[in-house]
Amino acid sequence: MSTLYGYGDVTSEEVETIDSDEEDQKRSSRDSDKLPFSITWRDDLKNDEMKIPCSCLLITLGATASAFAFTHILCNYDMELIGYGTDDNSNETKTFDQIKMQQYSTQSVDRVYRLASSSLVLVQLNSPIKSDRLWPFSEEILNKFNLSNLSPTNPVYIIQSRLSMDYVTVSGELESKSSLFIRYVKSSIIPTDDKITQTIKPIEPPNAIRGLSAALFTKLHQANIPVLVLVVYQRHSSVNADALKLLQRILDRTSTTLKPYIQLTDKTNKQLIRLAATQTSNMYS
Repeated sequence: MSTLYGYGDVTSEEVETIDSDEEDQKRSSRDSDKLPFSITWRDDLKNDEMKIPCSCLLITLGATASAFAFTHILCNYDMELIGYGTDDNSNETKTFDQIKMQQYSTQSVDRVYRLASSSLVLVQLNSPIKSDRLWPFSEEILNKFNLSNLSPTNPVYIIQSRLSMDYVTVSGELESKSSLFIRYVKSSIIPTDDKITQTIKPIEPPNAIRGLSAALFTKLHQANIPVLVLVVYQRHSSVNADALKLLQRILDRTSTTLKPYIQLTDKTNKQLIRLAATQTSNMYS
């Protein structure tokens, strides 16, 4: 005969109350020698009241997305650096010229570029941002740019990369067969008959976006700004040339605003070689 014990029957010791807020703070707080991750803006843009004109905004998160921005956009235009990510608490402050001269590396790139002639803005982020900074950082991005000219056919584009094994199939199993595929999440003000829905599939529950892409999506959606998140699922975490080519093909078919700035993959071989040369590990698989 089994007996059901209540908590008081099991232990008579005094129970220590766990402060969930304190536990969250322990998990999310940064090292003592680090500042909260933020963007250092160029001197002429540091005014909090100044909003940067932006007719087209692309945010890339992670190594694959940052590599795509580098090979297919940055290498083909003379874009000006207007901000860079920092969490360093040291007294050494690098100038923007020093940041631009640093050798490119997808492991450390956190920068904001602008093509002034067209108000195209590119945000590259690859450093991990802890949970206590996700919402404030998304607010910083939203408040810094004038996104009033964006429309349902010209949304904010966010590209993020994840491992395919993170994806749960309709049958409830982890994805183990596909080596490369892309899914999307879009805000409700984007038409249901747009080209993206005809090109790739949406993210299916229980799968969801998370981290900074989720914070950015929520903040933009609340502000009634159209936003589209593209998640690149790939078998390996290293940058894959096929993933870059697939991204180029999808954006070429679905985005009328980004298409003019994205070079075809067959024209980016030199950039791919240059990118691979900067890595100490095998990036291409």
